[in-house]
Amino acid sequence: MHTGEPISIQDNFLPKDVFNALREEIYNRDLPWSYLPSVVYEDENPKTTPGLLLHSIYDANGARSRLYDTVIRPLIRQLNAYIIYRIQINLNLRLSNPYVSPWHTDTFGFDATQWSNSVFYLNTCNGYTEFEDGTKVESVANRVVTVPLTLEHRGVTQTDEQTRYVINFNYLRGT
Repeated sequence: MHTGEPISIQDNFLPKDVFNALREEIYNRDLPWSYLPSVVYEDENPKTTPGLLLHSIYDANGARSRLYDTVIRPLIRQLNAYIIYRIQINLNLRLSNPYVSPWHTDTFGFDATQWSNSVFYLNTCNGYTEFEDGTKVESVANRVVTVPLTLEHRGVTQTDEQTRYVINFNYLRGT
């Protein structure tokens, strides 16, 4: 269990014009998506997991998307991200019943005690992120939640809107 920094929730994280430009780029029909048959772990039951659509923006090997140098930079600056490990957009499609992903951290097998995880919500829906302490953060457009990378969490999909978009940032903060 995590014992450290509290959960930080910020609404209206980006100025409206910057947020709208970001969302317009991500909602673009030409943005490539990859389908993952599992949401968190490769051994998830394929009969129960809906899978996940993913757009990789940045990983340990560097930038993977044209979005990195354009609309993602304002988010990186606003988060005060000094070293980035991973940035990805997760896209969930509407289900008739919410899918609750397994509990997990985004620690990737290294000592991540000084690292942060931020989830930036692109649209409002009844999906949410739940943390091990019981905190539930609703998906509200232009909201960001920041927690220590070692804090267990899980995503819950939406039933009211066709899609749920979140951008997941794993990074070390600047001083």
